This record gives sequence, structure tokens and C-alpha cells, in this order.
Amino acid sequence: MAEVVSSVASTLLANLATKSFQEITLACGLEDDIQKFESSLRIINAYLIDAENKQAKNRSIDEWLKQVREAFDDAGDILDEIEYEAKLNEVVKMYGSIITKVRRFFSYTSNPLAFRIKMAHKIKDMKQKMDEKIREGRNLGIIEQHVNTPALEHNLPWRETASSLPSRVRGRREEKAKIIKSLMTQKSEANSIDVISIVGIGGLGKTTLAQMVYNDTRVKANFDTLMWVCVSDDFDVKKLIQKIIHAASKTENVVDSNSSLEYMISLLNQNLHGERFLLVLDDVWNENHSKWDELRNHLLEAGGDKGSKIIVTTRSEKVADIAGRNLVMKLKELPKNECWWLFTKCAFQEEKEEEKYPRLKQIGEQIVEKCKGVPLAIITLGCLLKSKFHDENEWRKIRDSEVWNLDQEETDILPSLRLSYNHLPPEVKQCFSYCSCFPKDYEYLIIELIMFWMAHGLLQPTREGEDAEDIGELYIKKLVSTSLLQIDEAAAYGFPKFKNLMTFKLLKMHDLVHDLARLTMKESSKTRTIVQEGQQEASKEWTSDKFNYLRVLHLTKHMESSSLPDDCFATMKKHLRFLNLGNYYLEKLPDSICKLQNLQSLWLGESYGFPEFPKNMKNLIYLQYLNLMIANTSLSSMNIGCFQQLKFLYIYKCSKLVSIPSAIGRLTTLKKLGFHWCQELVKFEDEEEEGKQHVVVNNLNLQLFFITGSKKLDALPKWLERATKLQYLSISIMRIKSLPTRMPMTSLEELYIDNCKELSSLPNMDQTHKLQYLKIHYCPILGARYNKQTGPDWAKIAHIPHCEVRYNRSGE
Repeated sequence: MAEVVSSVASTLLANLATKSFQEITLACGLEDDIQKFESSLRIINAYLIDAENKQAKNRSIDEWLKQVREAFDDAGDILDEIEYEAKLNEVVKMYGSIITKVRRFFSYTSNPLAFRIKMAHKIKDMKQKMDEKIREGRNLGIIEQHVNTPALEHNLPWRETASSLPSRVRGRREEKAKIIKSLMTQKSEANSIDVISIVGIGGLGKTTLAQMVYNDTRVKANFDTLMWVCVSDDFDVKKLIQKIIHAASKTENVVDSNSSLEYMISLLNQNLHGERFLLVLDDVWNENHSKWDELRNHLLEAGGDKGSKIIVTTRSEKVADIAGRNLVMKLKELPKNECWWLFTKCAFQEEKEEEKYPRLKQIGEQIVEKCKGVPLAIITLGCLLKSKFHDENEWRKIRDSEVWNLDQEETDILPSLRLSYNHLPPEVKQCFSYCSCFPKDYEYLIIELIMFWMAHGLLQPTREGEDAEDIGELYIKKLVSTSLLQIDEAAAYGFPKFKNLMTFKLLKMHDLVHDLARLTMKESSKTRTIVQEGQQEASKEWTSDKFNYLRVLHLTKHMESSSLPDDCFATMKKHLRFLNLGNYYLEKLPDSICKLQNLQSLWLGESYGFPEFPKNMKNLIYLQYLNLMIANTSLSSMNIGCFQQLKFLYIYKCSKLVSIPSAIGRLTTLKKLGFHWCQELVKFEDEEEEGKQHVVVNNLNLQLFFITGSKKLDALPKWLERATKLQYLSISIMRIKSLPTRMPMTSLEELYIDNCKELSSLPNMDQTHKLQYLKIHYCPILGARYNKQTGPDWAKIAHIPHCEVRYNRSGE
């Protein structure tokens, strides 16, 4: 508990230290009050180190820590309120009418003097509460301690991650062979589907074994269709059929959850009729006979009686009994020699390196023994020990930790996972815990997870030139390097697959790791986060007090309502920083969204209805991340040029969008910009065409630009010539004929040109000294010019380390 509270305190102190907040408190005349409050906060933070050591033996200290946590949360709310008021003042100065400004000045709640007095009282009360907690801590025997926490290293490895797990797979050859033999055998009974169950405790490698079988070439050759579906806790037949349809068609959004079951079954029949299929149902918990029978019957109706098979992975033998016992594979612990091989692959850099360190080898063998043959435990601890740089004392601490003596039945968390968590830096622990706000089997898009952490104030820059996204990526690297998160090398659908860019990669979390995150998550008494999935109806509570302190509202699945109350965001205006209306089909965007002055991230997806944005969207001047999937023909009503803090803009499947305003080319804070499948997009508006009297000459900070699937577009924007820091560029537009002549290429690291049939040349290739990856795919004219064997311009790209040119579909 103390480490969690300490993380909250560190976050508060970091927020107070930011340049922007110091400017706000100075403008509000609150700098003296804030400094006094900060002094008390630092003292109580020093008490938390000793409290962490003593809390296990003193329940009173544990209660004291809970009260301190609540006090910190209240303090964070006050800081939010100060920040909101300052931002609202800025909006009123910029866009408010004379009447609005006069009313605001004479309003008791908004008058600058009245606001300063009100906030000063709140801060003073908060300081008194902190001082009271300090006195209570002393009475409990807690003493003030100061420890310099080592900074998190910034050069963490990225490639040595859980994504390389397939290369670490060892053993299970007999189990794999037995399962494959069963898959190749004819079905045992008529009018049935053979089911193979893989049963074992968490972390033993059930999913890995299923993946080994699923990816075997013999299995792929034996079945017409292979489908992989994660099930977890929710064995809802309708949802499972939806997932199976998506897995069979290899396409998302073929059918949504609002469709009738009858329609879904018809689609299932279309996809599987006459097919011999293999279906993997991963992580099944359902012990309800009727649900299983219902799913099996639907699969049989779709043609599952023709040699099709199902593989089920589960921790429960009862599940295996219900699913069918054609073959039940009960996984045992890995043999000792396999465990040691797996450990050395994770804990050491080179082959046989452990022989150079005989004492480490001895300690490592003792640690592996404690892992009891569980691969997840071995991998997690191996990765942790690798980060200790062969420090013998650190290895001993892991071996001798009291965590090994915990009763696993009480916590259901492997001691190795707890040890990995314990060795995380405090700031990373807090971010890890917040991952539990998402459901099991959730695929975390890296940019989305970073925005989520940022909304909770967990990412504060400590170095000049560093921003929240840099810190978020650093924390993710740490979690991946310790195997607490696993990375999927494939980019999320709709995003380009850059090699060295983390932004669009997907992350997964093992169920046991998710359990650990949930166990370590200490939520406050106020609701700060709502991550809602499925068809729950959130609008019933829109105006309730429950939403007053909300920082994240993340509605990820299809919702029933097509409209929201106009004032639904009013109660959230001071604290909400992340709003994802994902698949909420809206006819109109509520006007109250314009009151969210603290909003940092906005995702509007599949909102096909509303033709115009609220007129005051320009008030969201502090917006940093914007993701749009809408049906508008234009973005002009959004006044996107007013978003002067915008860093990330992604415009996705805007099927009616015709033009892009030139104002985007004046957003000097913008770092990442992407367009995907805006089929009707015709042009990027140019300032000269608009009759501007001046030409903006400021260079852009754009680091990433990608565009794909626009069927009518034939030219890129001229303002790309000012993108002097561009590192990642991906283009897939059939009608484009040329790139901007003076487009800077000196910073470019990855360049992907795909399906540009009419593109005939690349500019400034003699400037591409930093370019590491170049791919030219299915561009016949371009491919011919840069072909290694016969291309007249091959010499211009010969210096690029990773170069791939394919200019027709046969790969020639």
C-alpha cells in the first residue's frame, strides 16, 4: 500500500513542478499557498518510506496510509480545479464575447479575486490535513526518511522482449505430437465435433502449446480454415459467434454486436459451410453445459460435421469434461533441463554465458527450482535478473525473498510475478496497476495506453525536451523487458507497420499478470475511470455525481443509444482528460463536450450520424490527441487550426471526407499525422488557393506522416516541405504522381511506398543518410527505376541497409 501511495505523492509533486502549472499558479496569485502545501507534501512523502517497512506489522499504519491516499486524491482534484479555471480564462479571452467576459468577471465563482480566495482556502485546508497526517504518523512511530531513487534507465532494450517468446519455446514435443495426431485422425462420432482440451495451472504454457500446434505446417495443410478466439471469463454465445466470424473472415467489423443472433448464424454458415475448420478457444472458464451445447450446435449447423476440430485451453478439468473428452492433455511442469535452458535464454545475453559465472549459475539453478517448472515464472524472473547486470547480491535477494513463502492459494499470483512487480520503479508500478482497468485479453494499443496513463497524471517529464509520450514508451519498454507485458509485432489494423516505431504496436497481458495488476491497484473512493465494454447503457448515469471526478471515460464497444444529453459532459468538465466514444453511433455530438477544457485525448469512432460539430469545438485548445472516424464531408466546423497543443491526429475511415483544411499545416506542435481509407478525399487545401495574404514559413515538428486508401487524391500537401524532422513516412495512394519536390529527407529513418501505380520518382534520395528501411511494393514505374538488377536509379538507394523493391504481385 505504501508504495502505491508514494507513487501518488510523486505524481502530485511532479505535477506541481511542471512549468505550465507554475505559470498558472503565478497568474492566479496562488504561488505562496502552493509552495507551503508542497513543503508539507514533501515531508509526508518522506514518511512513506518508513511506513512501507512497518505496515505489515501494524494495521493502524495501513489505515493511516489509506487516509493519506484519500488526502492525496483530494489534493489532485484541487490542482485540477485550478488548472481548469486557468484554461477556461484563456478560452474566454480568445473567443468569449463582451457579454460573456462581463458576466464572468462579476460572477462569484469566476471572478479572479473570488476564485483566488476560494482556492487559497482549499489549499490551506489541504495543507492542514497533510500536517495532521504527519502528526498522526509520528504518533504511530513512523519516522522521516530520505532515499534517492535511482532514475529509470533510458536506453532499455526494445527487441529483447516477450514478443520473441516463440524462439524461447522449449519442450512440449510429445504433447504437441499427440495433439497433432489427434487432429489428423478422423472424427470419432457422427454428428459431432472432436474437442481436444489442454488443461493446466496458470502460466504452465497452455496457450503456447496451442500456438505451436496452430502454426504447424501439417495442421495448416489439413484444415481449410483456422480460427483463434480468446474467451476468458465471458462465455456469451452470441459474442463468441461474432468473434468466430471475424476470425474466419480475417476481417474486423464484419458484424457488430447489435446484429441479431439469426443474422450472425447465417454469416457463420456462409463462412464455414463446406469447410473443415480448426477452432481454438483459448482460456475457457465456462462450466455451463447448455451454453457449450448451444455453441457446438451452431458450429455443427455451419458444417462442423466434416472433420472439423476444436482445441480448448483451460485451467479447469470440469470445463474439459463439459467440452468433450476426445483428448484431454493435462500439462505437467517442464522438466528440469528444459527449465534451465529457458532460464538461461532469458537471464543471459549469449550462448553458454552462464559458464563464465559459476556462482550466478548456482544461484540461478536454485531460483529455477523455486519456479516449480512453470514457464511463465521462469521467463519473468529470467528477464528480471537479466536487468540486474550479473549483480550477485541482487540475484541472492531474489532467491532469498520472503515472497516465495506466500500462500499461492490465497493470492493466486505466482511469487515470481510478485517479485517482478516489487522490483519495478515506483512510477512504473503505478502505471502497471492501472492496466487492470481494462478487461482481460484486451489488446492495448501503445498510443492509447500512453494517453490513458497521461490522463491520470502518471507521466511527468523530468528532462528538458522530454514529453509524456517519451516517458510512456520508456515505461512500456520496462514492462515488456520484464515480461509483464507482451508485444505483438504486428501493428494494429489501420496503422502502418514501422519497424522501430512503438506507437501503433499492440500489447497483451497474461491473465495471471492481469490478476497481479488488479491486486496491486488501489482505487480511491471516487470514480476516476470507466472502461465500459459490451452493450451496457451508460447514458442512464450521465448526469449523476458518479461522474464528477472522472478522468477517463472509455466506451469501447457498440452502445444502444444514438444520442446523448446535451449537458452530459457538464459534470465532468473539470477533471475529464480522456474521452473515447469508440463505437457509439451518434446523430449529434453533445454541446457540453466544448466545456472539457482539461481534455487531452478525444477518440470519436464510427459516429456516422452527425453532419456538423458543435460550434464551440474550438474551445478545446488544450487537446493533444485526436482520433476521428466520422461521416463529415469537411472538418471546417471543427476549427481544427485552433488546437494549438495537438500532437497526434489520426483520421480513419472518414468515408465522406473530401478535403483537408490548410490549417493542419500550421499546427507546429503536431508530431504524428495519419490518414487511413478516406476514399473520397480529393485534396489538401493550400493557403495560396485560399487567397491568404501571408505564407506560413514556420517549420513543422512532424515526425510521422502516413496516408493510405484515398482513391481520388493525386498529390500530397505542399506543407510537407516544411516537415524538416520527418522520420517515418508511409504512402499508399494509387493516383499519386509525385511527392513534394523540396520535401526534406535528411531525418527520414523509414520510408514505405506501396501500391502507388503512377508514382515515377522519389525526391532527394541523396539526402537520406539516416534512412534504415525502404520498401517499394507494387509500384511498377518506381520499382523498375530502383530495381537492384536493372534499375537506372538503384545507385541512389544502394546505401540503405534494409531495402526491398517489389514492383508486381509475383514479387519480381
